[in-house]
Amino acid sequence: MKKHLFLLICPVIVWTVSCNQRNTTSTQVLLDEEESGLYTNPVILGDFADPSIIRVEDTYYSVGTSSEWGPHFPMFTSKDLVNWEQKSYALKEKPDWAASSFWAPEFFYNNKIFYLYYVAKRKSDGASCIGVATSKDPEKGFTDKGILLFYGKEAIDPFVFDDEGQLYISWKAYGLDERPIELLASKLSKDGLKIEGEPFSLLKDDKLRGIEGQYIVKNDNYYYLFYSEGACCGMACDYDVRVARANSLRGPFEKYEGNPILKENDQWKCPGHGTLVETPDNRWYYMYHAYSQQDDVYTGRQGLLDEILWNKDSGWPEFKNTNSPSIIARLPVKNAK
Repeated sequence: MKKHLFLLICPVIVWTVSCNQRNTTSTQVLLDEEESGLYTNPVILGDFADPSIIRVEDTYYSVGTSSEWGPHFPMFTSKDLVNWEQKSYALKEKPDWAASSFWAPEFFYNNKIFYLYYVAKRKSDGASCIGVATSKDPEKGFTDKGILLFYGKEAIDPFVFDDEGQLYISWKAYGLDERPIELLASKLSKDGLKIEGEPFSLLKDDKLRGIEGQYIVKNDNYYYLFYSEGACCGMACDYDVRVARANSLRGPFEKYEGNPILKENDQWKCPGHGTLVETPDNRWYYMYHAYSQQDDVYTGRQGLLDEILWNKDSGWPEFKNTNSPSIIARLPVKNAK
């Protein structure tokens, strides 16, 4: 039913990304499933790669990659994590310094200010840099503050973490002398707009498969580093989600023996690059992207949602639906309007 409706709205394959980003609503719950307290993946249809999600009071906000489409970074809101409505675009105009390749946006909220950390290629040399923009009302758009970070040959996939009042930013770095890809981090200023101190290493790509899309959360006495490994995109992708932990943010990080904790199944291919959000009743959900293995049109990397549980014995996180994307799952929030 959903597939046929999508084809009626977007009959030409080349427009599938544009149609998704211009829909005013993205409601995925079928009536019979809603009545029984269930939802189906994806929760955001169409191309919505590298989703970032935050909760501010009773509202969830999510933003995703727009690549070469403009306006940049489609932004959605939800009250229940499942029914999403596109409100606007985070950057309605291209920043003066940026040329193309608008990737991997990350939302952050601090002191009543919304921050958007994002990737774009610099006009002057084509290098990928991390920019930052701010807003007091994200539905009205963000004001760009320019380039925050350039490192190595390029820096991508920003993520900001508040460690008991000290802000840190992490990113994926290419081209560090002769070293492989590495996840790095550095202190951020209190206003979130400047790098402070020297960068330090979180994790290195020792398998040479590629690592990226990191997310950090502290649970009990450990810092947990979620990350994606492998090739993210296209028919040859082999993406999956992994996790490591450490007693200190500066490591060393121990990789989980049960990795990967999320991998493909018959319905969804190459899941990864997501972020966690905590509900008011202290449950954890991971929003991420994956390719459909069933659709007969190219819809790109769609936005999926799955619950994460913390193993009481080992402390390690595990997906509720074992280690692959769920097809149907319980609604995170009951009776949400």
